[in-house]
Amino acid sequence: MYPRIWRSSISGTYHKQRNPNLFEAAAITPTDIADIEAVTILDEVLGRARPGYRLRQICRLIRMDNLTARIDVATALTGQEKVPPLVEAELASESYTAVEFDLWKNVVHVVISDEAAKKAAHDIMSLNVDDAARDLTRMENKQIAEIAEACTEKVSGTAYSDWGAMTTPPNSDTNPFLAIQASIEYIEGKGYNPDFMALHPNIWGKFVTNSYVKDLVHAGVATIGRDGGQFTLPGYPTIKIITDSHLTQTPTSTKGPLIGDSRAPSQVLGEGPTEAAQYRNEKAGYNAYIIRQYLEPKLVIDDAIDKICT
Repeated sequence: MYPRIWRSSISGTYHKQRNPNLFEAAAITPTDIADIEAVTILDEVLGRARPGYRLRQICRLIRMDNLTARIDVATALTGQEKVPPLVEAELASESYTAVEFDLWKNVVHVVISDEAAKKAAHDIMSLNVDDAARDLTRMENKQIAEIAEACTEKVSGTAYSDWGAMTTPPNSDTNPFLAIQASIEYIEGKGYNPDFMALHPNIWGKFVTNSYVKDLVHAGVATIGRDGGQFTLPGYPTIKIITDSHLTQTPTSTKGPLIGDSRAPSQVLGEGPTEAAQYRNEKAGYNAYIIRQYLEPKLVIDDAIDKICT
């Protein structure tokens, strides 16, 4: 009987899974060699995948060990202004938004054929672990992008107009900050503080080479890094730039660069347990680990995120 183990997203601990439908805490002991082997593979896959979870940065992470849940996500707390002396301030309770989770699973295989294991002059397992980690990040980033880009466009009259276009070089045709500033003002007007701009690397390339942006960089108003950066507009908070290839490369009437407040939260990511099971296919001649990651991104506060569309 090959082992099935699972990792709690809440505590980060590993447990045996006796029933495939239940995530119960059954401890793994040092004598459970096969279980420990499965833990090692899962730990390596998740460890190598972690740096690639780029779009987690635009979500509030909600950890859970059940596949379905109804969670009240705190969204706003309103204070009372100019309270007179000797007057008791009104009670201000936190606002909550009920979010229903029904987690789906993303699945990857780590498979090593008998022939490959016997002929290999290098670490095949390590290569398979890298592939598995890369695909876990690909699926998660893709699914978060789909949910985030489903938000509504808020600001009219500030559509995306090719940030890389230069009819009369070296001057760009469009000032990106006009559309960006309009989105920021809208979100702040709703009581939220934008802390990210997420966009495709191609649009990021057009952004950083835009003459209006370069002028701000030279003036010290904007800071640009190799993998992204931060820009500051006078009177506005610092915005973190996140690039991912699963976001729309060419803005359309429904999808474009995203600006939002991850702390509001504009999106949440329900992160469930991750399980690994080892099995042997004797007929085909290979050993394998199957890894299942349970998650679900959700759009929670639409007013806390905007997209710049054509």
